[in-house]
Amino acid sequence: MTNVIIENLVQIAATLLITLIGVLGAWLSTKLAKREELKNISTATNEVIHAAQQTVLELQQTTVEGMKKAHEDGKLTKDEITELGKLLIDGAMAKMSDTSKNLLNAAGVDISAIIRGAGESLIARMK
Repeated sequence: MTNVIIENLVQIAATLLITLIGVLGAWLSTKLAKREELKNISTATNEVIHAAQQTVLELQQTTVEGMKKAHEDGKLTKDEITELGKLLIDGAMAKMSDTSKNLLNAAGVDISAIIRGAGESLIARMK
C-alpha cells in the first residue's frame, strides 16, 4: 500500500514538473517574441527616418530651390511649406517597405509624425 502511494506521488510530482517546464517554456517564448518584435519595430522606425531624410534631400534639390527662386525674398509661403510637407510624407511612404508600414501600423505608431519629425530635424541641421 505504501508503494502505491509513493508511486502515485511520484507520478503527480512528475506531471507537475512537466507542466511547470511547459509553462516556463511558453513564458520564455513569449518574452523572446516580444523582444524580437521590439527589435523589428526599431528597425522599421529607422527605415522611416532614413526614408524621410532621403526625401528631404531630394525635395531640397528638385523642388525647394525652384520655389525659393520664384520669390523675390527667396522664402517659401505657408502654402508651399504645407505642400512640401505633403510631398515629404508621400515620398517617404513610397520609399518604405510594406512590411515596415504594416508592422508600425499594427504597433499603433504614427508614421507621418515620425516622417515630419525626422524631416524637420534634418532641415534644422541643414540651416
